[in-house]
Amino acid sequence: MIIIKKIFSLATSIISLFIFILFINLNSNSDENNIKQYSNDEGILSLMYHRFNESRYPSTNIHMYVFEEQMKIIKNSSYNFSNPKNFKENFSSPKTNKEVLITIDDAFLSFYLKAWPFLKQNKIPFILFVSTEPVGKSGYMTWEQIKEVEAEEFAVIGHHSHSHGYLIEKDDNFFISDIEKANEIFLKNLGYTPNLFSYPFGEYSKFMR
Repeated sequence: MIIIKKIFSLATSIISLFIFILFINLNSNSDENNIKQYSNDEGILSLMYHRFNESRYPSTNIHMYVFEEQMKIIKNSSYNFSNPKNFKENFSSPKTNKEVLITIDDAFLSFYLKAWPFLKQNKIPFILFVSTEPVGKSGYMTWEQIKEVEAEEFAVIGHHSHSHGYLIEKDDNFFISDIEKANEIFLKNLGYTPNLFSYPFGEYSKFMR
């Protein structure tokens, strides 16, 4: 029964990723009415992940065998993995091929134990977005582990606030305080403040932006 569930899970994931790639390809070759919105074989696609092999959290979890298969599909589709360290210098430059950006949110320990060895072995670029408050707590990476990841040329640490709270519901002063606290902790532990920011829950106000 478990094997059957794994097969169905893998099949569903692969089908979803193929549909995703097909959708992008169709859009990049859309009719003249969309010519200003989509250009042929250019741009960056982003795939976001959280937990790995943590079945207790199905909404944010992915099994490693599915994740590895997705990475293989991307590689075999002749897509380039986007290195976020090149964002600044390449931001205004047209892309000759589509690129896929891998992002990991929250710095869960399962990422370090399960996905990190695979990404490191295959040198797949990615951003690890870290919220500073839970670092070192049960289920989360430590600063030593984060610095180990950061030491690799293809890995980038991103800013994900301090509390990872639903900041859009907080007042402006709370938001400022939360970000400044995270900045101080990043400076203390990494020696710098990450210049790539991911809004918790993906939502933000005009003031936050």
